[in-house]
Amino acid sequence: MPALFRIFPDHNLVYVRYFGIATIADYISVVEGYTKHPDYNVTRKILVDLSQLQDVERDYTAIMKLQARIAEFAVGAPSDILSVVIANSQIGREAAQMVFKSWENIDTPVVRRIAPDLETAASLLGMKKTVLTDLVSQIA
Repeated sequence: MPALFRIFPDHNLVYVRYFGIATIADYISVVEGYTKHPDYNVTRKILVDLSQLQDVERDYTAIMKLQARIAEFAVGAPSDILSVVIANSQIGREAAQMVFKSWENIDTPVVRRIAPDLETAASLLGMKKTVLTDLVSQIA
């Protein structure tokens, strides 16, 4: 599966990485895995790393349906949820924009940002770059 996630409870962060060719099934697997994980918390900051993404399945209807399911979780958040996407390639930016566009008419407390690199992502997340780099390096 070209996707993985890791929760860092001490940093209130969930890190998600998509690589290779990501499918809707991969996206569903990450969402379901995270929301069913014992460390799941709707208020966690989310970092989605698309820096190793080569292509993505473009099923807009399926993406919109999944976003509606995600919105059901997000609506219960007591504060804004920050979601930062590292998109350092054309395909990464296209994938991020496709997902962000599917959120346009959904009222949720999710604040979405695109970062070109880990350093910018760290800044947007309010973290030191060295801390975020250390966390990411723990993931195989």
